[in-house]
Order: sequence, then structure tokens, then C-alpha cells
Amino acid sequence: MRQRARDRMARIGKILSIAMFSLVFFGTGFVGAGPLEHDVAGTWRLADELSGASCRLSLRTGAVAADLAADAPGCERLLPGAGRVTGWRMLPEGGIELCDAAGAPIAVFDVGEVDGLASVEPAGLFLVMTPEHALSLSALIPGAR
Repeated sequence: MRQRARDRMARIGKILSIAMFSLVFFGTGFVGAGPLEHDVAGTWRLADELSGASCRLSLRTGAVAADLAADAPGCERLLPGAGRVTGWRMLPEGGIELCDAAGAPIAVFDVGEVDGLASVEPAGLFLVMTPEHALSLSALIPGAR
């Protein structure tokens, strides 16, 4: 009897942990992606400033805030971990973060270039992300929105 109660409490604990993680990472899910996320979504070009090599990545939005999906096929040679990219998010301080399915950041890009976002994480990479659609990058700067 006690073991069953412990198992039940463990399941409840797991459910609460998942719910709290979801609220922190994804938000409530009751609010759809904002207008800025819809503007940012689309095809982007990821380029290595040193070699000139490039690839395409896709940022997508969905019906709820948690549905910010991404993929970067063929970008592994430029960005280690690109094959694990499944999502993205806007950063409060400006820029974009590409993340894996668990929400862990794979790369962080900040507004700093005239025509693209410069990589700041992981260190040692000199990547620029530029939109292949009309987008004013100044919209990604807090206070300029």
C-alpha cells in the first residue's frame, strides 16, 4: 500500500516537473507567437565569415507560442550541433537563440551586423545569419520595437 502511494506521488511529481518546465520554457501556450516572431520566421542564410561557406536554415511559427520550430539541414559543417536544432526563440536583450528539443541553446545570434545577426555562442565561430526575406533587423533590438 505504501509503495503504491509512493509511486503515485512520484508520478505526480514528474507531471508537475514537466508542467513547470513547459511553463518556464514555452510560456503558457495560450498566447500565439507575436507579430515579431511571424516577421522573423522564414528562410535564413547561415554563413561562415572566414570561409564564405553557407547553408540555409528555416525558422517557423505555429498557432501557439511554443510552436517556434527550426531546422538547419546541411549546416553541421558550419555549426556543430546544427542537426539537433529543432526550435528557436527571441531573446529579451535582442537576437535569436537556436535550441534543441530540450530547450538547450545550440547557438546564440545577436544584432550587430548591418545586414545580419552575428554569432556570440558558441565561442570561436564567426557566423552571420541573414534573412532571405524582407526584415528590418532593427526590430530585433529591444527599445527599437
